[in-house]
Amino acid sequence: MDFTDLRLSLWDDPDQREAVHSWVEARLAERGGRLLADPPRVRVRPWSTTARFASTEGPVWFKADTPGAEFEAALNGALHAWLPGRVLTPLGVDVKRGWSLLPDAGSTVREQMASIDDFAVWEAVLGAYSEAQHTLVGRVGDLLALDVPDLRPAALGSLLDGFLADPELAEALGDTVDLLISHRSAFDAECKALDDSGVPASLDHSDLHVGNVFVLDGRYRFADWGDAVVSHPFFSLLAPLRIAVRELGADARTEQRLRDAYLEPWTAEHPASALRAAVPPAVRLAALSRSLSWSRAFPELRSAVAAGQRKEIAALLRRLITDIAAAEAEGGDAVQ
Repeated sequence: MDFTDLRLSLWDDPDQREAVHSWVEARLAERGGRLLADPPRVRVRPWSTTARFASTEGPVWFKADTPGAEFEAALNGALHAWLPGRVLTPLGVDVKRGWSLLPDAGSTVREQMASIDDFAVWEAVLGAYSEAQHTLVGRVGDLLALDVPDLRPAALGSLLDGFLADPELAEALGDTVDLLISHRSAFDAECKALDDSGVPASLDHSDLHVGNVFVLDGRYRFADWGDAVVSHPFFSLLAPLRIAVRELGADARTEQRLRDAYLEPWTAEHPASALRAAVPPAVRLAALSRSLSWSRAFPELRSAVAAGQRKEIAALLRRLITDIAAAEAEGGDAVQ
């Protein structure tokens, strides 16, 4: 999707723009800083808008989330307390408006890598992320109280039904609707299998890759939580494994190394074989989490991006059900 021409009143309307500037200025003043005269560098996307402000404290980043993802502001504040040293320390959050102000963290891990297919780096990132995720298994109630979406296995059927109830999306799916209906029992069985896996729910970043990770004080710090959901934790493997295999050409052995690096923190409580068996259905069902992310947009942008959203969601759901059908036909699973 091309976002270059998208306009948002948050920046075009003088009153709204002034409200943002005043809020950023107030958060900086609390720390003894102030804005510099340089105009902010604004980036508009259907699901969020960001702006880089110059300040006496160095560059700072403002982010406004779309309706449905406003929880990220509260989540940024909570994660700083729950995962010290693993996330960025917010300079300010406005929970009601879904605004966050974050420090500049420098270059992402991706920008620092000599080669994007350095899978040793991917392994280290996945292991560090999984450790953080493992720490959060006791915070599910707190996460839900922050309005992080509930995509635990028992909730996935309702989410799928909600997508199918959209006539325009159903039209975009075409014959895939019939395939979804005919394999609904297999879908429900995969949801139940994950629910019965014994692995507790946690926070899923839902868009984990080396472009959303920074290194500060020698530790990986994970950013950009606007797509996060409460789910089976292994949903988090969807993005990194698919990037590794489809975009970077990772072979089966490398794919398994990445998977096992992620699974390591969970092996203290669960047999490795059981953990590996839960990965394929989790990766398949995680398509619903990505579909939810694609369904969000600022109200004033919805008409401009609706067709692209339907296309992306339809592609995700089509892949979901064809993968489930293939696994059912083969009577077994692969990592993806």
